[in-house]
Amino acid sequence: MPPLGTLWPLLLLALATAAAAKPPQRIVTLSPHATELVIAAGGRERLVAAAAADEPLPDGVVVLQTFGGLDRERLLALRPDLVVAWTSGTRPADLAWLRKTGATLYLSEPADLAGIAADIRALGRLLGTEDMADAAADRFLTAVRTPCLALPKQAVYVEIWPHPPLSLGGRHWLNDVLRRLGLRNTFAAVPRAVFSVDPESLASREALPHLVLREPAGPDELGSSLLARPGPALARALPTLCQQRLNRK
Repeated sequence: MPPLGTLWPLLLLALATAAAAKPPQRIVTLSPHATELVIAAGGRERLVAAAAADEPLPDGVVVLQTFGGLDRERLLALRPDLVVAWTSGTRPADLAWLRKTGATLYLSEPADLAGIAADIRALGRLLGTEDMADAAADRFLTAVRTPCLALPKQAVYVEIWPHPPLSLGGRHWLNDVLRRLGLRNTFAAVPRAVFSVDPESLASREALPHLVLREPAGPDELGSSLLARPGPALARALPTLCQQRLNRK
């Protein structure tokens, strides 16, 4: 039998490998859609802190407010082994700090609705809940496949923010939502995600139907507050918006 001294490094290596292979048990999410992704993937009961979302959270989960940056001391005290964040919704300095904490960092930045399903599946692989996550991803893709996809594409103005006016360019996941609703972004040729609209451009599109990231306020608006984030809740928003669209044909 080899001396104990020669076995000890091998034992430490085996323990480290086993620890690394163990699915995360203490999850923190830093955006509402990240919370929805983790819950859809089967990680609801492993959340220790989360950004508030439409999904109910388990008792005892710390609700995080991340606007303005992370409370780093508080996050460290939670001892997460997985942090799920929205790349464009998290300050670069905070992302750099998170990479040094030792926790696994999963970054979500879906380019379209298929990317949301891919996030659910990827988190399921991380959590060891592949079957649940795959089923959730399949349900999501089925729910967002609306009959409006076959309609002739109607031009719309997408209002991201009213004052100052911000709208949607061609490099944003919401363009896939528009396509599935039989709509077309009037600013799709702008090579940006979100941009400030000049008064002349806004005036020339004032007569177009508006898609808003809130509940619609008038007959010329389609909208839902669920459009504000790229998460599984869009599976509830798209069928409702499609029905609104069909009712106004």
